[in-house]
Amino acid sequence: MVNAAHARQLGIIQMLRSRGHVPARDMAERFGVDIRTIQRDITTLAGHGIQIDSLPGAKGGYRFAGEDPVHPATLDSDQALRLYVMGLLDTDAGDGERLQAAGISQNVREVMRRINQRFHFDTADWYWTGQGSGHLPVLRTAVLTDTALQIVFRTKDGRQESAILKPLGMVWKGGEWHMVAAPPNAEPQRYRLNLIDRIHPTDLTFPYPEGFSVSSWWATAMEEFGKGDTRVELAVTPAARDELLRLSLKQNSEVAHHEDGGATLVLYVDRWEWLIPLIASYGPDVTAIGPPELRTALAAHLRAALAAYQEIPAADTTVPTQVGPADDSRLRATHGQSPRSPSP
Repeated sequence: MVNAAHARQLGIIQMLRSRGHVPARDMAERFGVDIRTIQRDITTLAGHGIQIDSLPGAKGGYRFAGEDPVHPATLDSDQALRLYVMGLLDTDAGDGERLQAAGISQNVREVMRRINQRFHFDTADWYWTGQGSGHLPVLRTAVLTDTALQIVFRTKDGRQESAILKPLGMVWKGGEWHMVAAPPNAEPQRYRLNLIDRIHPTDLTFPYPEGFSVSSWWATAMEEFGKGDTRVELAVTPAARDELLRLSLKQNSEVAHHEDGGATLVLYVDRWEWLIPLIASYGPDVTAIGPPELRTALAAHLRAALAAYQEIPAADTTVPTQVGPADDSRLRATHGQSPRSPSP
């Protein structure tokens, strides 16, 4: 839902877009608030990266600092993120009257509806890495105009494939953009943009699926990704419990807390192999209880790592009390990846 402050702030953006320079008093009268409230709104917008100049004097006011202010029809990733942070992408039909009262035109409201339906930011375990993609302008336009795309992409085993796709939306997850798209007569899939080598719009358009929501589809896809019948049981010490449980778990995961502050975590996965680097990164603070094959593979992994350091002279033989980082650097180093969402 768009609350009154969010609607007013979007209205301020629209006033600045249409008039270029707007006195603070005009804004206050337009929205029925005092000038101090407008000043706080301007500070909020500036805090989210929307650059607005303040003009002093009796005829002063505000204007956009740049030549490319937020434009809902031509969002780039930074602008979309700003709108998300401001809560302006959480609109629904019930907010129509409030947005209209804030001076938001029907055309802009329709674009906002499409953006809310087709752009999603998955903020579970995420970190901003600044990674970009030259494909974003073409993809963004195709998503908003229901235009089919021809792409050439790399598969997980390194092969190149081409496909005609119906782009349904875009998702920002773990520092990377993903495209949600459907091949002809097939269910939607996700494609990481950094694995797409070429992307071209076609002259084909398609009817957008009625009732489809990228955020809902993504939540279901992430819940199902990596799930299986293989039971993995982990013993977690108090030192690692809070950090490990910050990772997004599946609905069928099981957590048993212990009086000493530790925990037992049970996961049901399709393959235990992808858990090896995650478990090993915690050293002795997370150990695999089962299955036996995972314990054997982890032991071999750790022996190989130890062998790589055997020839290095020990400068200090004191055993550290803390093995591994005590902060969230492990999550940052993996772009916020979690057991639920490893890179495809």
